[in-house]
Amino acid sequence: MQERLREKVAVVGGGIAGALTSELLWRKGYQVTLFEKSNRLGGCSGSFVRNGFTFNTGATTIAGLKDDFPVSEILSNFKIDKNIKIVDPSIIIHTPRGIVRRFSCLSDTVDEIDRVFPHRGNYDFWKKVYDVTYSVLTHSYYHNFSSWRNSVKSLLNMKSLILKHFKSFLIPAEKGLREFFPQIERDYYDFMDAHVKIVAQSSIAEVNFLTMLLSLGYPFTGVGYPREGMGKIFEEIVKNPNCLLNSEVKSIKRKNSGFILKGDFGEEEFKKVVISMPVFENLNIMEDDNIRDYIKRYLKLNSDNSAIVLYGVIINFSPDYNFHLRIIREPLPYTSSRYLFFSFNEVKKENSQYTTFTVSTHTRVPYWINTERHLYDIKKEKLREMILNIMKDTFGLKTEQVVQSFMATPETFFRYLGRRSVGGIPVTRKAPFWKIPSNFSPFENLYFAGDSFFCYQGWIGVSMGVRNILENLDEKV
Repeated sequence: MQERLREKVAVVGGGIAGALTSELLWRKGYQVTLFEKSNRLGGCSGSFVRNGFTFNTGATTIAGLKDDFPVSEILSNFKIDKNIKIVDPSIIIHTPRGIVRRFSCLSDTVDEIDRVFPHRGNYDFWKKVYDVTYSVLTHSYYHNFSSWRNSVKSLLNMKSLILKHFKSFLIPAEKGLREFFPQIERDYYDFMDAHVKIVAQSSIAEVNFLTMLLSLGYPFTGVGYPREGMGKIFEEIVKNPNCLLNSEVKSIKRKNSGFILKGDFGEEEFKKVVISMPVFENLNIMEDDNIRDYIKRYLKLNSDNSAIVLYGVIINFSPDYNFHLRIIREPLPYTSSRYLFFSFNEVKKENSQYTTFTVSTHTRVPYWINTERHLYDIKKEKLREMILNIMKDTFGLKTEQVVQSFMATPETFFRYLGRRSVGGIPVTRKAPFWKIPSNFSPFENLYFAGDSFFCYQGWIGVSMGVRNILENLDEKV
């Protein structure tokens, strides 16, 4: 073991997966270097400062903060409790039928849903959501399909879950839903579909029943927000002095059982490499044809899903809750969903009360790529105005209260983060857990982490992948 701890490990990419993996391996005694090409950690889940205000780039929530969930387990290694505020209700959903508050408590959730969407099947359905969420998301997974031997071991690890949830995994979500709600009204269906879109990057029509249940269970896991922005969380997690910002890895070459990395930092050899960057959009850094071919096998699972994010500042506005979801009847132009996710954070500055906000919704990369500049600007401005109008209508704001606003598109994310598609591989029936890339590659000492690998996206999914690597790293030496 001591010999292994002397091995040099490179972690490429400083998002959720890279930050957590590099720091925890370093704490275990490995010689770890974290390479991040930008000037800050976090990637799509980081923060940035503009005009003196801090904004979260993409992700604004941290889920899985209740005991026994992998996020809570992993974050317990760091002293960051004071910087995360648990919110309950975790999200306020604005539907055409009324406002629904999603609580972490089952009974409170059912009471709230019964108030807006009364149905005799509500308790049994939401009890199943609650039970499945705890059963599936608190399990300690071994996910390694790099060989037949490891595939068998992986399936044995999941045997109890497979047996318990076999039916929910096999049947389409809409069929499972009809078993509880033979007739379900449109607004209630849209309410559920909004959860699936946010969590699974998909829709009820495209997922199995198990994925739908897990998406609806998101608020049951314990949701919080970072008091000083996501970037502050990453700053407090990563203490390894070998965290190299502004250090882009431009090539990775296999050498015997190790790797040579080249980039702005020069050239350095490592025994193990963990790739936690958007690898589908950066295939060219892999010099080995076999590794590139391996990654290309999964390109068909990748999607053109991306996000539109509106950022801004409001004055003289104190929201009762941090997170809101507004369901609209039709998608806005150049978007691909009927849901707007609002995140608010109050800030005291120069004796005035400000509230920063982000509003996000889904879009598709083709809506924005290869667009002439003047048309691109027109589309951005039109969409910015429409989202602002919906926000003002939802929260009773006046135009003069919004003191600044600006918007990011897939092209913005590509410019700053090197990726247009965000959210990783969608959780659909075409991409079950055994078909997505494992954290363990078939190449000795090469590992993958992040939203395009096990176990999909978000703090919960990424943390499950990180734990998978940490608990089994040494077996492929």
